[in-house]
Amino acid sequence: MAEGMMKNSTRQEHAPGDRSATYAASTPSRLYHRLEEALHAGSEVWFRMPGTRLVGIPIFLDTDYVEVVDVDVAEGFEDEELPDEPYQRTVWLIRLEEISAISYATDRWSKERFERLLEQSHKDDESTSESHESH
Repeated sequence: MAEGMMKNSTRQEHAPGDRSATYAASTPSRLYHRLEEALHAGSEVWFRMPGTRLVGIPIFLDTDYVEVVDVDVAEGFEDEELPDEPYQRTVWLIRLEEISAISYATDRWSKERFERLLEQSHKDDESTSESHESH
């Protein structure tokens, strides 16, 4: 009888990793979506993982890994003293499970635009405080 009960049982056992892998495959996470946006836009992303931080531009993405490229430019040299190879390219293959946080730029401003935004923000603050005082 115990054998028959097991055959008819609809309960399914999942190891902890199985459930998250199934969920990740069926419903891409917000992290995945942000990395996908950066991949299509060619945007630089800052990654934080246990014990390290990396910076790079995504060049490949699937449900398990993101591959990023980082180009370093030799700095601190006078033009005459530049090394023979002043650039170095590093490609990282990062497991998505290992990423604890990412940071990415959502907007960039010129100095002039930034100053205009600050001025507008200051004007908005003044008008808000004036409307509170009149009530």
